[in-house]
Amino acid sequence: MHRYFVIPRPALQPYVDRLWGWESACAPTMPLLLPGTGAELMFHYRAPMAIDGVRGRRDLGAAYLLCARRAPHQPVAQGEVGFVSVRLRSGALRHFCPLPALALGDDAIPAADIWGAEGAAIAERVALAPDTGTRIALLQDWLLTCLTRYGKRQPAIELAVRALYYRHREVRIDALAEQLGMSRRHFERVFREQIGLTPKAFHRTARFHLTVRDLLLGGDGDYLAAALDHGYYDQAHFIHDFQGFVGRAPARFLQTATPAAHFYNPPIFAPDKVPLPR
Repeated sequence: MHRYFVIPRPALQPYVDRLWGWESACAPTMPLLLPGTGAELMFHYRAPMAIDGVRGRRDLGAAYLLCARRAPHQPVAQGEVGFVSVRLRSGALRHFCPLPALALGDDAIPAADIWGAEGAAIAERVALAPDTGTRIALLQDWLLTCLTRYGKRQPAIELAVRALYYRHREVRIDALAEQLGMSRRHFERVFREQIGLTPKAFHRTARFHLTVRDLLLGGDGDYLAAALDHGYYDQAHFIHDFQGFVGRAPARFLQTATPAAHFYNPPIFAPDKVPLPR
């Protein structure tokens, strides 16, 4: 089994956390993709994986978007594994996509259903590429083309996303809307249109995502300390949230989660060092 990641080109770093890949000569048990505020855009060059999600198990072809918001998605290996995935940052999908964010949330969607013939073409080119370096270069070239075509200059939304994600412990939505010069109602409408979630739902999802990331990376299983550190009121509050997102208790999930194989990784940049869009 071989896993790797690549730091994206500087122009992509405000939007893409990493490009990463996994190769295996067998069909391994893949980690569960839990709800979060980012997205995974996966390209297979060996046997494509099926996805168990809110619409049951589906075969989505060689390239697809995973955008888990309210329920987990389970990739299911169906043979020899080989894929490259683009890990998009919180709220970044809208900069690369012709469809509105509200049409993409909490689903797994074939690339061709989003980008049409262009999506099918880049999936085929990645599948036929001779090596990892070529696949990574093809994907970054394509992402930059999408960014030029679909990228949105919305400083207020960028600031709101970063505040709700990185400062989720102390941020208040009313104060954030006022800081951005908007009424709360207007802020909620604009944010939901662009991100696909209300500010409150995004804030709740970010808190859950970051708490679980710390638990999986820390490996000590002390979910109460991690939950309190991320702003949960008490153990019952975190358990209720976790069950709502995952459908099982956190203790049960953490007993079976494999620390070395999941969709969480240490951040490449500290929160205050993540590049801002230019």
